[in-house]
Amino acid sequence: MGEDIDLTKFTRSAEEHPYQKDPSQLTPATKSKMLEAGLMLDDPSQRVGTFIQMDNTPIHSSVKADGIEVMPVSQAMKKHDWLADYYWKAVAVDTDKYTASVELGQNDGYFIRALPGVKTDYPVQACLYLSKAKFAQNVHNIIIAEENSELHIITAVLLLSVTNLVCIWVCRNFTSRKALK
Repeated sequence: MGEDIDLTKFTRSAEEHPYQKDPSQLTPATKSKMLEAGLMLDDPSQRVGTFIQMDNTPIHSSVKADGIEVMPVSQAMKKHDWLADYYWKAVAVDTDKYTASVELGQNDGYFIRALPGVKTDYPVQACLYLSKAKFAQNVHNIIIAEENSELHIITAVLLLSVTNLVCIWVCRNFTSRKALK
């Protein structure tokens, strides 16, 4: 199961970061770190969607293909009323203290969905970026590939040259909404 981490030694508070309409305008150091993990910000033609969350703040989400959705989970919950019926269905919220920690102090996360029959040639890229020492990023990510769809995803968790960080993910990957029932 891995090392037991004392979550009380980490903070969940972080400054809010500004939204970046054009992620290629992030600092060269940030873009270089993301490129090392396979995330391309300067040539969006090679990706069908991008999601970036820095600490607690989703700072960018975009999509360049019909039938693909990429957005913060909080936005997806408002857009799709059916999503609330399936939240926490794949993994019980009380599975362990880390999963429970996400429910008690969630810091958003990404929602990626391919509609039925949609097939992508290029991937969606998603990055969870931690820039603060002694920080716990609690995210709930949901990925849905509807029937007869094909979706490629590059995900990364990046640290900005600091230590003592913990990223707690709860990620649900579904092959279709029917799998949620």
